Amino acid sequence: MPSFDVVNYSLRPSKSIQRQLVFEGARKIGAILGYQKPFYVGFGSIWFTDFVMAHKLLDIDDMVSIEGNAVGYLRAKFNSPYATVRVLEGLSHEILPELLKDAAWSGRPWMIWLDYDRDFTEEMGDDIRLLIEKAPEDSILLVTFAGNEMKYGQASDRPKRLQQLFGSLVPDDLPVRACREKRMHSTLANFGLKFMQTAAADYSRSGGFIPAFQLIYQDGAPMVTIGGILPRKERREAIEALVNDANWPCRPEKPIVAPHLTIKEATMLQSQLPRNQKLSRELVQALGFDLEDEHIEVFERYYRQYPAFAQIVA
Repeated sequence: MPSFDVVNYSLRPSKSIQRQLVFEGARKIGAILGYQKPFYVGFGSIWFTDFVMAHKLLDIDDMVSIEGNAVGYLRAKFNSPYATVRVLEGLSHEILPELLKDAAWSGRPWMIWLDYDRDFTEEMGDDIRLLIEKAPEDSILLVTFAGNEMKYGQASDRPKRLQQLFGSLVPDDLPVRACREKRMHSTLANFGLKFMQTAAADYSRSGGFIPAFQLIYQDGAPMVTIGGILPRKERREAIEALVNDANWPCRPEKPIVAPHLTIKEATMLQSQLPRNQKLSRELVQALGFDLEDEHIEVFERYYRQYPAFAQIVA
């Protein structure tokens, strides 16, 4: 069953926060790189939420959405939000090589977001290596995949599975505890980013690959988003300074697990922010409702990105 039949991707608060952080980072990168009409490639599904953000926040017009499901392809064409979005039917390993050969896109940077809804696989690794080899200079590459530990086998088998996926980057003595629960998410992210860096070195990219994105979020199953920039050599230093700054938003220390709040609750909390002292549970209770401490902490950290959903009754 395709994921668009299971999940409404536009209505997940943690995913929404993750998306906004990604595009905030992409906007900062674009300002340094002096982007002029980059090209966007992604998996828009039938919702196209990231495509709308790319157009509105990054001023991107030319976009391609890859859709491998036959029903999803027709629905995606119907729901395409802009005249400049092309929906191509096929799998990423079929479509990406053709796009990379198209002279219309070769002279401008790309923003590629391979937002998979499943566990990391060898085929994803092939997509990543292809893009790192052939994507134009100054491109941004992001990959999202499932972090659920059970997707990678039983606990004792997971180190071997990671070696199959990431090769010699994974040591023979990787402890099983590194592949359990929340540690597994970080393990996958770290090896995924090393995989990208190694591919850039293998293909002798002059500016290399600069890791910039490492976000773990959870609305149900945990998901891992990693990525970075393939800069031209002369811009590498400026990009490194940007993404290594303490205020860089795209490597949060903790997973994004946003509370599900009503509009009234979110509005009341927002009315107390920003503030010098942290929001407390006692203050929330004084407002007339209650939340767990961790939910209060997450909202305070991401209230600028917290989405507002409402049902419209005609």
